[in-house]
Amino acid sequence: MHTALSVHYFWAYIVILAVIWAIWQPLGRRVALWALVVQLVLGIWVFASGARHVNPWHPALWLAAALLIQAGTIMAKRNSGPVPTLLIALGAACAVLTFHLGQAGVTAM
Repeated sequence: MHTALSVHYFWAYIVILAVIWAIWQPLGRRVALWALVVQLVLGIWVFASGARHVNPWHPALWLAAALLIQAGTIMAKRNSGPVPTLLIALGAACAVLTFHLGQAGVTAM
């Protein structure tokens, strides 16, 4: 489990950078969504490796981040303006909160 958790934890830094980049760049939105998908696969690997004490807000906030970024991406293709950027920024905030909960969970182990 230690290897899976380390890889999941390292990849979380890449996800955070990608979602922050997604606020300003359309290519960053696509990269952020793919980074979130990889993070999901790594999270499943961590869970399958034996981590059973995951904060329930951790996956819920991950899902919120993924859905908000995707909604912002779809809206940005239809029209530009403050609403798509706001949705992506809220998704980035959810990703940062997810990262914080993950860090808190690792330090509590």
